[in-house]
Amino acid sequence: MIKTKIIDNWLDEDLVNYLNDYFLYFLPHYYGAKSNDDDKSCFYNTPLNKEDALNRFLFYKLKNTLDMNLNLNRMYLNIQHADMDGSFHKDGEYITCLYMVTKSLKDSGAFEIKNEDVIPFVQNRLIIFDAKKLHRGLSPNKNEVRITLAFKIKE
Repeated sequence: MIKTKIIDNWLDEDLVNYLNDYFLYFLPHYYGAKSNDDDKSCFYNTPLNKEDALNRFLFYKLKNTLDMNLNLNRMYLNIQHADMDGSFHKDGEYITCLYMVTKSLKDSGAFEIKNEDVIPFVQNRLIIFDAKKLHRGLSPNKNEVRITLAFKIKE
């Protein structure tokens, strides 16, 4: 079981600002994503092509940061607005790495690992955790948008 790790200021400032704008304004967001199949509440999601040059670079950076030979299964964005809390769930992969994309939220949008941590949403924060731990993303306050980039790592 991998120990949860938090890395702040993961990317340089220009890339942080670019990703904030690119993921927020220039990629389509698809409504209907759920943490669990039986959830009544939904949020937005954007699947990403892991072979795209930008996404390949981000995964390259992740592997170098962790100094591990990782195998990427998939990557995507989760986009949440007010009242779009995720519910506790486990991922099917081995490790999940979650990058907090949008500008830091005002006391909202935290990431929670059940019975372990509530991690505040801070732009440019990377969280690495065991994908089998129950976890969820909490919604932001009104007039805020919470975007996270999820890297799903297989064994």
